[in-house]
Amino acid sequence: MIFHDDYQFRGSHAEKVNRLTAAFNKNNNSLFNRNLDVYILAPIVGFLYNRTAELDTSGKSTNVLYAAMSKETNTLWFNYRLIMLLDKQHEPDFEKRVDKAFRYYGKEQAKPDEERYESFVRGGVDVLYEKLIEPSHTEEDYLKNLYDFMEEFEERYGQNSEEIVDLCRLARS
Repeated sequence: MIFHDDYQFRGSHAEKVNRLTAAFNKNNNSLFNRNLDVYILAPIVGFLYNRTAELDTSGKSTNVLYAAMSKETNTLWFNYRLIMLLDKQHEPDFEKRVDKAFRYYGKEQAKPDEERYESFVRGGVDVLYEKLIEPSHTEEDYLKNLYDFMEEFEERYGQNSEEIVDLCRLARS
């Protein structure tokens, strides 16, 4: 079951998370303070950019400790449930998406959905890395790329937030 144990980024994704959380200047500024911060944002980015990635078990790993995750459980479950509710590509029926989001998690039938969620995490790490780290060579590049990514994100998805709000209202009623 997801969110009940340490999470491991592995292989190329571990390397990318390490770069996303590494200091990029002499003042030790970084784009993300913790691996957990990447883990919180990455599935949303992966889902919105429709990016998934296979598990890479080669190379090193980097962890998100359960002790830190447990303090963000509400946010992690919110992200999972939001993706399950919005994922029309894998389940067109809204009632079945509600079941996936609120009834099946932790049960055997949720395993494919949990795997899909994790693939969105990895895909989101890829997007964040490509947008923020790859094109960066100077301190100014990091800041400019972060600003550009935030602008792009707002242009692409800012106007679509009403659909998310509407689904959240439906889920609460």
